[in-house]
Amino acid sequence: MMTVTEQSIETEPKAEPKFRLQLPWAAWRGMWFFPAAVLWMELVLRIATIGFDYPKGLLYTFGFSMAAGLLLALLGKAFSPKAGRIVVTVLWAVFSVFYMGQVVYYAIFKVYFTLFSVGGAGQVAQFSGVIFGTILRCWWALLLMLVPLALLIWQGKQRIEWGHTRWKELLAPLIAALLLQMLTTACILPDTGGAMSASRLYTTDFISNLSVSRFGLLTTFRIEARNAIFGPMPAVGGRTEPELEPEPEPEAEPQVMDIDFAALAGQTENTELAGIYRYFARVTPGTENDYTGYFAGKNLIFLTCESLWKYAIDPDLTPNLYKLWSEGFQFTEFYNPIWGVSTLDGEYVNLLGLIPVTGTWSLTESATNWLPFSFGNQFRAMGYTTRAYHDHTYTYYSRNKSHPNLGYDYKGVGNGLNIKVMWPESDVDMMNATLDTVLADEHFMTYYLTVSGHLEYNFFGNAMCMRNRGAVEHLNLPEAARAYLACNIELDKAIGVLLQKLEETGHDKDTVIMLAPDHYPYGLDTESLNALAGKQLDQFSLYQSCFLVWSADMEEPVVIDKPVSSLDILPTVSNLFDLEYDSRLMMGADMLSDTQSPVIFQDHSWLTTYGCYDAAKDHYTSFIDTGDDENYVQSMNYQVDQKFTYSKLILRKDLYRQIWDDAGLWSGEEPDPEPSPTAEPQETP
Repeated sequence: MMTVTEQSIETEPKAEPKFRLQLPWAAWRGMWFFPAAVLWMELVLRIATIGFDYPKGLLYTFGFSMAAGLLLALLGKAFSPKAGRIVVTVLWAVFSVFYMGQVVYYAIFKVYFTLFSVGGAGQVAQFSGVIFGTILRCWWALLLMLVPLALLIWQGKQRIEWGHTRWKELLAPLIAALLLQMLTTACILPDTGGAMSASRLYTTDFISNLSVSRFGLLTTFRIEARNAIFGPMPAVGGRTEPELEPEPEPEAEPQVMDIDFAALAGQTENTELAGIYRYFARVTPGTENDYTGYFAGKNLIFLTCESLWKYAIDPDLTPNLYKLWSEGFQFTEFYNPIWGVSTLDGEYVNLLGLIPVTGTWSLTESATNWLPFSFGNQFRAMGYTTRAYHDHTYTYYSRNKSHPNLGYDYKGVGNGLNIKVMWPESDVDMMNATLDTVLADEHFMTYYLTVSGHLEYNFFGNAMCMRNRGAVEHLNLPEAARAYLACNIELDKAIGVLLQKLEETGHDKDTVIMLAPDHYPYGLDTESLNALAGKQLDQFSLYQSCFLVWSADMEEPVVIDKPVSSLDILPTVSNLFDLEYDSRLMMGADMLSDTQSPVIFQDHSWLTTYGCYDAAKDHYTSFIDTGDDENYVQSMNYQVDQKFTYSKLILRKDLYRQIWDDAGLWSGEEPDPEPSPTAEPQETP
């Protein structure tokens, strides 16, 4: 029997509460996933590539990752639940591919894929075999990067609260993201210690590897995009010029042209140009020395050699390279730093003596500039026949635009160089196909860009490694190291063909051969690099390489034991051949002079006879006491900064043309700013 009380309880409707407490985090169930996922991707990327070389950078990366993750969560809340989940899942899939691609790209090129690399994506795709092999090596990192996407697809619908009921719900993550972004930026801007401080990288200078190390990949892309659209931010605390003792007047004849920079500075109304001219007026010029004109009147064959390294030179394996080294100029401390666009930037430094500009293909951008000091233009002005050859696709890196502007009749695979197409192509085939034409000329300057030494170093996908496998099978080295030596044997054979042809045609005594690498073999793993070197390599010794200069009539080798680099090649060659040039406009110096030019690296580190400076760690190691190391480091940092600055101005402002205009140096009709047309493509066998 039911009581009245029980009946009333059962029949009376429940009263609705006047209000329901909704905690802010109730509507954001599972949204912590996105900040955590962004941070996860950044950490896996670090582990797979550069490691954790800058502890403070983890804090900055954490702040920016949290902010980016909150914005991604906000995107998932901004739409309806279904639409938000689809949009964010698709976007995260794109993020995953982006991060995974960075791991593979870094493993091949030792730099990150940036916005300016997009134009070369199709060219990178030519190396599909290399890419697939690298994916197999990096499988563990790629799988780890798929974990957030798998979790998002598997549990995202149940574990994450998508969509929103009120627009006010979107304010909290937006405000949190902005505060995190502002707080992290506020910590970075005062961080001005060292030549390449976090503040400087965030505001004015873009170096992808250092930027990823400090701020993470997403922020690095944001900085690059900001710089491309709006230009760099103003620097926080500029570098002031140190007080230096004035350089004494040189006793020997200075190597300069008839350019009065001080007068030009006073004549122009353009304040920026006046500042540029005042800088060049202060530069101490190089001077003539015992080797000025040492090769004057001779022919020149200059090769930029793919991934050539000093440890590929061996009296038994590569006897022709060893002959050039042992009988010619021996630069015992030659360094070959790597830049942002590997081979192309290596060529740019070798051929123009300028530091490449980060964020562009510098050699391609120079294709409409006036380049009076390039070997092709210098020798062509003296009546030499100037040709250039590359045993790979002639349009690769747009060399069909840049190389004619360097002063060459340029041929590659597809526009006149008829050789067997394989990967990589044979340097021997290139020599055999071209030398009869080259050596038929009375006076010639010929440039070769080789490809036989290209990665990937194995005995199943690299034709040159397979061709010369038998010569290296007995070596007690890792397989990749043996494969690297095998493909350089092809280069050595090509030099053998060149030496034989020179002797047969009587050009052996009147021709100089020069070989310079484009970069060290970054396609090798650390174990193989150390095995070839026979020691543990550090960040400086890794780039120690070779520059071979040889002529048959040299009576004895010449040894130069001071630190020099590829930046010094152009002034050295200009001095040896007694070419007309202005040493004040060079970023390097004649290796055979008494001038001390620093070996400069992409991150603004440097090395001299007195010591080396690690810009990433702001650490100086002294070799010889200068008496005031602190002032010396300050002055060298300033000098290195200036070389970067004026290399960029020479490229971006076509500065040589401006100087020729203002100084009245044109000897005839001003050259056409447009590059000369190349030959029509031809079929290759």
